[in-house]
Amino acid sequence: MIDFAFEPRAEDPFWSPEQRPEHPDRPEHPELTGADFSISCFRADVRLDIHGVDLGLRTPGLPVVDFALMLEYARRELEIRGDIAVETSVTGHVFSLSRGQEAVTLTTNYAPSAVELTWAELRQLTDRAKAEAYRLITTAHPELRAHTWLRETVGAPPAA
Repeated sequence: MIDFAFEPRAEDPFWSPEQRPEHPDRPEHPELTGADFSISCFRADVRLDIHGVDLGLRTPGLPVVDFALMLEYARRELEIRGDIAVETSVTGHVFSLSRGQEAVTLTTNYAPSAVELTWAELRQLTDRAKAEAYRLITTAHPELRAHTWLRETVGAPPAA
């Protein structure tokens, strides 16, 4: 079983609906960019427990988009290569994944245990991270549903 959730950091002003979703230090180009979403905005802790192994991240905050896109990149590359290590852009946490016929082995540079999950579980975790990042951001700021980079890169959740 996989328990996953983003827990938005209260001290990140971008989660507040009162905060305009604009970069405050760039008045000449205030629209948030992909780099803003990936490196500085919408920070959260990550609750992640895979088959009883706690891989959660409680940091000064990791941008939800960074984590979701890191997982997606790892999954895509793992389909081509046998092993991959990926790192969060801001906090330097490393996920190392090794592909087997039936399962994927995941280790990190911060938790002592390795964990195995199926390909289907890895795909579901990746899809869920992207959907949850998009949902949280667009719930705080519905106007960001129209943000082209966010919509095309992180993506709206699949239609039911």
